[in-house]
Amino acid sequence: MKTTVEKLKISHFTYAFLLLIIAILGYWQIAFLKYSVTHDMINCWIPWRYHISECFRNHVFPFWNPYQQLGYPIHADLQGPTWYLESILLSMTTGQTNYTLHFLFIFYVFLAGVGMYFLCLAFHKNRTVAFLTGICYMLGGFFVAHVQHFYAIIGAAWLPFIILNYYKMYIEKRFLYALYAAVFMFFNLTGGNHTFSIILVYLFISFFVFFTISAIREKNKKDIVRYVQLNALFILATVLMASVVLVAFYQTASYIERLSGMSYKAASVCPLSPQSLLSLLLPFSTVNSIDFYNTDQSMCNIYVGSIMFIFIVLALMSKKQPFEKMLFVFAFVCLLASFGAYTPMHKFLFNFFPLMNRFRFPSYFSLFSVIIFLVLGSKQMAMLASEKQENYKKIFLTTVFTLAIIVTLVIIALTRKQGSAFFFLKKYDTIFDFIKSASFFQNIVLQGAIQLLFLGIFIATIISPLKKHWLKIMGILIVVDMFIATQLNIAYVGFSSSSPKELHDYIITLPHNFQVPASNNISENTEQLGQKHGLYRNTSIFHKRVSADVFNSYAFKNYVLLSDSLPLLFKAMQKNPLLYFSDFIYPENEVDKLDSAKITHSTILLGEDNYRKLVNEIEQNKTDSATTITITSYTPNAVSLKATSAKQQLLTFLQSYYPGWKATIDGKPSEIYLSNYLTISILFPKGEHEVMFTYNNSAIITAAAISYTSFIVLLLLFSYTWIIKDKNYWSSAVIWLILIGSLLYYFI
Repeated sequence: MKTTVEKLKISHFTYAFLLLIIAILGYWQIAFLKYSVTHDMINCWIPWRYHISECFRNHVFPFWNPYQQLGYPIHADLQGPTWYLESILLSMTTGQTNYTLHFLFIFYVFLAGVGMYFLCLAFHKNRTVAFLTGICYMLGGFFVAHVQHFYAIIGAAWLPFIILNYYKMYIEKRFLYALYAAVFMFFNLTGGNHTFSIILVYLFISFFVFFTISAIREKNKKDIVRYVQLNALFILATVLMASVVLVAFYQTASYIERLSGMSYKAASVCPLSPQSLLSLLLPFSTVNSIDFYNTDQSMCNIYVGSIMFIFIVLALMSKKQPFEKMLFVFAFVCLLASFGAYTPMHKFLFNFFPLMNRFRFPSYFSLFSVIIFLVLGSKQMAMLASEKQENYKKIFLTTVFTLAIIVTLVIIALTRKQGSAFFFLKKYDTIFDFIKSASFFQNIVLQGAIQLLFLGIFIATIISPLKKHWLKIMGILIVVDMFIATQLNIAYVGFSSSSPKELHDYIITLPHNFQVPASNNISENTEQLGQKHGLYRNTSIFHKRVSADVFNSYAFKNYVLLSDSLPLLFKAMQKNPLLYFSDFIYPENEVDKLDSAKITHSTILLGEDNYRKLVNEIEQNKTDSATTITITSYTPNAVSLKATSAKQQLLTFLQSYYPGWKATIDGKPSEIYLSNYLTISILFPKGEHEVMFTYNNSAIITAAAISYTSFIVLLLLFSYTWIIKDKNYWSSAVIWLILIGSLLYYFI
């Protein structure tokens, strides 16, 4: 006979397997490589992960990306994800191409469903309801709308696991859950969206305040001490594992303007506009409706299912436990904040709460509202299992009221003259033609008709003899509802008509090693050279061409200064190869005095101190000196060259000045100077010499060692607990097999 524990594991596995199947089918065009992911996914996450994987392939750690914005520390761009375990393991084994991102997207959608399933079970014991809630989450509007924002998808997948273990830490008062929460937090900090981490901090503070006040009221000093100990352990473990993130942030904060604090205008872009609440009932109305929603197309869909919406409304109106009231208040504050400048809440948080001025897109607050409302709605749905008559009456009235709202919206839409209201009855060659033909009011008619059908069946179920089968029927309705809503919206924001196979076949034909860059001018290495099969930004990464172009929110403030305020100098700089000589130096404080004739490809601006130091070392404005530069070896982190000059002058390396860069001349250290606000220059002596530029950030290496040593120690502790105490051999065996197998594959 199987033990109760074994039966429980089989049950969880069955639900997890079903969630995987539904994730694959719900996003089948991505899972089966029918269409290519698009927008930021193809222009940011695929190029960055490809570069990381190419570095590992060539046994070079991905500290530096030389191919965008004249080089930047990709390890410090926490969207990277250089330090994320999943990305590291894939880079060490299979590598990362566009196929990888397709399959990873499905994996994280599935992971999100599993996380929501277990989070719901912490509030009730009905596994079927928890399973259905997981479907509502992973096929919900947030995931559909944010396919392109891969780090947001990763963060949304880890959030339920973080919240679950942090909550159980208080409920069971076990240190193990504090460590679990810290590990999942580590995953989000290295691979997910840091906006979520910041908001999580305030959710954790709310948890701590609630449980501490409860213990004070009960005069339970022992629990108060325990809560402090648990949080201290959680914070310590998180800080140790996140050491590399914290050091990277410290080093890069002064170089990136937004990390020092943003203006409210910049931070409040892309809210969840109040009219976006319409997506809770009619998600298809968000398609082709930017003018109505007045926000980005990816920020206005928070659909969680028409039937789940009924139970969320019931949960908000019903009597709640004190902890649930606290959750509701937090969710409501997040919802108001997600509206951005439409309400005072976001600006209040921005002005008075630390770190709230470090991120854009107020809409991201809504994810926390969605998670909390789903948990509360899930519990309300589970209560229906009691089959009390008053429960059915409340559900019936709420559903009828919702139906009345939808009917009203459909009638209004039908009265508007915007082409054929029943456009969906026509034949279209592709899903993209269908999407293009849709308009706001037409979409309301289609989605409204679907919702009326589902909610009508739902009402018929709870008032008929079929009531005893309500859970099965409701489960079918939820699955079909979420699948249809996903399919109606996904082509608008999730993928394009480009072929993933053609893109993959194209990528694998490109150079797979770090060749010495061509001696052409940087200005010639434009994005247009690599725009094929859906790629149109950051294409230089694939071709390994050093470029000044970039599409990334991580951009040095001096890069922005040059491109926005000093365009003549910026363009002149690019009329040089990667390395070049110059003796035309000027102090930065005279930049306004330089006329266009003096700003040439040879112009070098230096800070006042460096200018005074070098002005007498260089015989200026003598262009007749014979010079040669030959690059002898090249990787993203190191460049070696032989150069000759008839006189002493500046040698400039068209890469961004950043902590970690060192230079040697004939093996001896040479001082590095910040030139033209952005790039690296050294004083090159007369004659023939060997020069080497290397990137070696010892502080970040030490921090990374602390991070992953801490992670491994915790993993050993978990393995001990799983094997010795829980008799769970498979979890530990699988994890260690993946880790050790990846290392052996890479190094052997």
